[in-house]
Amino acid sequence: MGKREAERRVLMRIAGPVVEPAVRRGISPFAFTYTAFALALAAAALYPLHSVSPLFVPLAGTVYLVSAFLDAVDGEVARRQGRASARGAFIDSVLDKASEVSVSVGLAFAADPLVALFFGTGSLLVSYTRARAESLGVDLAGVGIAERAERTIVLFLGSIAYIAFGREALTVALLAASLLSFVTVFQRTAETLRRLGAENPDGAPRGPI
Repeated sequence: MGKREAERRVLMRIAGPVVEPAVRRGISPFAFTYTAFALALAAAALYPLHSVSPLFVPLAGTVYLVSAFLDAVDGEVARRQGRASARGAFIDSVLDKASEVSVSVGLAFAADPLVALFFGTGSLLVSYTRARAESLGVDLAGVGIAERAERTIVLFLGSIAYIAFGREALTVALLAASLLSFVTVFQRTAETLRRLGAENPDGAPRGPI
């Protein structure tokens, strides 16, 4: 069983009480998509409020964790309802990236701004390497040590630790998540080059997209 399939099984064990009623009642997958995006924006707005109270940081981390959970659920609901579509996948992907950028901006107010920039950059590169590889016919689902779920959990833990250890705890968590992201980018790049090289060893670059 591959990494992606194992993660999906774990998700379904956790999300079953949410997915099953949603499927039975015909709740639109977009309801989860848009709610996840709204919660990500809320988390981004909560991080800068650390100056008002440090409790806003763990609250932001929790809100973002819920956002990521709902974002993972929408696709499963769409599949079970037979409503999965390229249009839905595109909207979901764009809002995912907008969510990650927004949260990274919010984190710049609560942690080291440069580290928050690394975190956001790594997150976007993880997504881009997969998207670009798949546009070339290479499926990278499950490839890499840290996809969005892993990064979100690390960020959540750092946000909770902020209560006891302050800004340093969140900065360390972002550094860890950034490192995992760049390792994932390297893994995906290497795997893509390996597969493309096997298909066309002498292929030349086709230029930027």
